[in-house]
Parts: sequence; C-alpha cells; structure tokens
Amino acid sequence: MMKNRLVIGLMTAGVGAAIALATGVLLKDDARAGESVIATGERIGSLRKVAGPQPDTSSPHWKALSDDVGVMIRDDERLGLRGRLYVRVEGVWLPVGTDGPGDILHTVPVR
Repeated sequence: MMKNRLVIGLMTAGVGAAIALATGVLLKDDARAGESVIATGERIGSLRKVAGPQPDTSSPHWKALSDDVGVMIRDDERLGLRGRLYVRVEGVWLPVGTDGPGDILHTVPVR
C-alpha cells in the first residue's frame, strides 16, 4: 500500500514538472517570436551563417517543389542517386534533410 502511494506521488510530480516545462517552452517561443520582428536583419544574418553555402537554384539538378521548398539531386559514382531537401526561411535556404552521410561532404553544387 505504501509503495502504491509513493508511485502515485512520483508520477504526479513527474507529470506536473512536464506540464510546467512545456508551458515554459511555449511561452519562451512566443517571446522570441516577438523579438524576431524587431531584429529581422540580425536574424537573417545569423540564418545565413548557420545555413552555409546556398544551393544553386539555376542548376539543372535543382527541383523546386514549391516557392519555399526544393531538392538538390545529384548522382554520386560511389553512392548512387542522392538528394538534399531545402526549405527557404526569410529568404535563406536551409538544408533540412539529407539522403545520407555523402551529402555532408560539400559535394552538392552551390554558388
């Protein structure tokens, strides 16, 4: 009987902590969204640093899926057909998905 109460108490504390943490994260993101409107120039600059080289969207290997989503496709002689998914955020192309470790070695055409 004592074990059951202890387990129930620990579970209640754990669920309460998880709810508090989730609420804190959500409120923090709302505050950050308000700041990004003020410092848009700084945010774009930091996005460009994180994104690295931009894909060459005029390349025949570039396939636009929409205005803000595209795929860079290439044929690697060792690994076969490879692709990298990009999403445009505030005018900066960010890689969000790679087909494998070969895509990280900067063999994708960039400008």
